[in-house]
Amino acid sequence: MSMVSALKWFHNWVGFFISITMLIVLTTGVYLGSVDLLKRTDNKGQAFVPLTLEQKADTVSRLFERYPSMSTIRFPTEHTPYIQASTRGKAIALDNQLNELSSSSSFDLPFYETAFWLHRNFLIDNGGKYINAWASLAGGIVTLIGIYLWWRVRKGFRLKQSLPKNTRSSSLLKSHIQLGLFISVPLFILCVSGFLITYNSLWTGALKPKAALEQVAYPVSQANDWLSQLTSAQQIWPEAELISVSKPRSTPNKGPQPDSDTPQQLIYSIQFDQHQGVWLREADRISINYQQGTIESVLKHSDRSFAGKVASFVRPLHDGLNMPASYVMLITLVSLIGTLILSFSVVTFSRRTVSRKKAS
Repeated sequence: MSMVSALKWFHNWVGFFISITMLIVLTTGVYLGSVDLLKRTDNKGQAFVPLTLEQKADTVSRLFERYPSMSTIRFPTEHTPYIQASTRGKAIALDNQLNELSSSSSFDLPFYETAFWLHRNFLIDNGGKYINAWASLAGGIVTLIGIYLWWRVRKGFRLKQSLPKNTRSSSLLKSHIQLGLFISVPLFILCVSGFLITYNSLWTGALKPKAALEQVAYPVSQANDWLSQLTSAQQIWPEAELISVSKPRSTPNKGPQPDSDTPQQLIYSIQFDQHQGVWLREADRISINYQQGTIESVLKHSDRSFAGKVASFVRPLHDGLNMPASYVMLITLVSLIGTLILSFSVVTFSRRTVSRKKAS
């Protein structure tokens, strides 16, 4: 068997067997992306009014006290013109006077929880997420092989063949090829990033800030004083926009902990945008010890290593986290087109397989 024949066999047969998992992932991706877009278009009846640094400090202090279970406080921006207190799956929107506008949980939406876990692990707990990961990686490989096979016999891109004229296999196949070329790059990125989200140990180490070769003396703020600490952070990047403040992540206890008189240090993360048009939002971060008023680390996205920059995009490229709404719209459209392509390929492949068996 020649290499081209082997690649065709892999593209057809492996693509056919993973089509069921891919159809589940893509159709649920369309639903989840649509929900995200609807949330982003809801401005809660607010017009964007920027907060002063004093107002931001007061907001953080009051909201962390009012909502102790919330992990992040976000300030109004042109994209979301209201204050938001959030934790995983839950969000509370407030106006600039801290009056509550709405409280929502993603899992309260119809079918959302089922769609989310279907997308993540096919409702099979841990085993499902690994099946999903390897099927996604196989899908990325099938996509690359499809591009190569087209490149060998390419005759240009024929837009008129993107939509099938009828239900004949030849028309469906042409549509499969043209639409596949159209979404090949973003589909490959979605497949690979989905695999990496499951096997996050492959890349999360690149996100950790490296020890500086030279120690930088940052200003020391007043302990337990948000205004003083946010002012010190803003002075490091005076032109940047302070977007949010996040609590330190709590680590689950793995057995009895030894008694200690030393309180746990609260290292908060303060996120910035260099300007309103940044592609990846909240990517510049300053970590500060709230109890001592000392800055622990300062890290700009542009100062990360190449591996760190790539790693910081793994999840955002997959689900649009901290990305513009236009990108969420793109990956939702890619998922919709991918659903059509897989449907065409399943029908065509099944017909050809059945016809060959009848002929034999």
